[in-house]
Amino acid sequence: MHRSGEQIVLSPTDLTKHVACTHITTLDAAVADSALEAPTAHDDELDLIIGMGLAHEASYLDVLRAEGRSIVEVPSVTGAGNRAWAERQTVDAMRAGVDVVYQGAFFDRGWGGQADFLLRVDMPSDLGAWSYEVADTKLARHLKVAALLQMAVYAERLGELQGVPPATISVITGDGECHPWRLVDVAAYARRVRARLRLFLADPPPTDAVPVSQCGQCRWLARCAGGWRRSDDLSLVAFMRRDHREALREHGISTVAALAATLPEDLPASIGKASRERLVQQATEQMRERNTGHPSYLLLPPADRAGLLRLPPPSPGDLYLDFEGDPYAEGGEGREYLAGIGNRAGGFTALWAHNRSQERQLTANLVDLLAQRWRTHPDMHIYHYAPYETAALKRLTARHGVREFELDQLLRGGRFVDLYAVVRQGMRISKPSYSIKKLEAFYWDAERNKNEDVADAMASVIAYERWLVQRDDATLGQIEAYNQDDVRSTHDLQDWLEDRRTEL
Repeated sequence: MHRSGEQIVLSPTDLTKHVACTHITTLDAAVADSALEAPTAHDDELDLIIGMGLAHEASYLDVLRAEGRSIVEVPSVTGAGNRAWAERQTVDAMRAGVDVVYQGAFFDRGWGGQADFLLRVDMPSDLGAWSYEVADTKLARHLKVAALLQMAVYAERLGELQGVPPATISVITGDGECHPWRLVDVAAYARRVRARLRLFLADPPPTDAVPVSQCGQCRWLARCAGGWRRSDDLSLVAFMRRDHREALREHGISTVAALAATLPEDLPASIGKASRERLVQQATEQMRERNTGHPSYLLLPPADRAGLLRLPPPSPGDLYLDFEGDPYAEGGEGREYLAGIGNRAGGFTALWAHNRSQERQLTANLVDLLAQRWRTHPDMHIYHYAPYETAALKRLTARHGVREFELDQLLRGGRFVDLYAVVRQGMRISKPSYSIKKLEAFYWDAERNKNEDVADAMASVIAYERWLVQRDDATLGQIEAYNQDDVRSTHDLQDWLEDRRTEL
């Protein structure tokens, strides 16, 4: 989004951001009007995603070249005059009938942008016996509405330029597959959303920063999060749903402190009884830590086979499992590049996989290790935090066709214990997040790795992607140390939860 004279020029990205969060549009418009400066903070994750997206785009371009197609690349430019020139270059290439226009530019004074690819098809148009269709590369392996919406905007302008609308738009996903989509199925929706965005900018209503799925990819996150902290926003309450937040605000409860000071029966009836009790309990614990400076917890009444009563008796054979996975590897299909396994005695084993063949071997070795441990210690269990580990094992055994029976036996035998479920069902803690890093304040008296190079799961992915390029073994050592800390934390969490069960 930028201003050209009196006109705001929008891009398809502005449109998809507006659909995800109207507050982004408010902030971006302020930048366009020079009323606000855009954030300049460096984001390693965003840089990684952008870099891998460009690599995927370049790979598809290489495929088109290898097929012998004629290709014209349109330069990337800025400024209204240059954008109009770039669109003329795009039209000239289409009139010449080239097979592929790479980075084809569109600019109608109100909307502008560059499509990854315009592909020639045998459908007559004002250009001649041919016309063009839009294709974009996306890292994801499945079609998303945002991608279709972006291409529909390009397709509308393309139809104006060549005299006929394209029949289809296509997404080339991370695995190299082409997924065509009928333009008619998305064009009307795209027009409505475009009109809605224009009306919004013509008479901007006040907007509020509300946590949404877009936040993790948004350059404004630090600003919004700071605002939530300053205003003590209800979004700071762990597991606060958006509809519950809205209901509470409409009821006159807009802060964590106000929620903690309210009885559950005085909350809106539109929120279920169990949820009302949970919200007040959670806010109360968070306020307790805020007031005392010390983490606190509330043990919930015991329930059969739930919460702390999910814990099996400890065994000398118990193991602790943690995966490190790269969701961007293998063309977006992902790879589990490290499985860390610890035992009660403090031993640790790291299983690495740097390609698909090694991942298959990692899977076989890991399941064999777990099965052998079970045979040796029939009362053993495998502890992990959150469902990722069991989901990854199911995915790996199915993907590689190895040890599926053995894993099924472990699962049916109830050998896996998810400590996240134990915590969620068994207590309220005074943290805005129930990540294992936050829980460490209870049994390690501090949050670890704040200043380490590899301090969280995404930092591990970024470090691993860097290693794939640089092959610096020191980086692998940092990743392994981080994983070993996660394994040790899972072990210590189990012990802490056992103490809480005794307390209960």
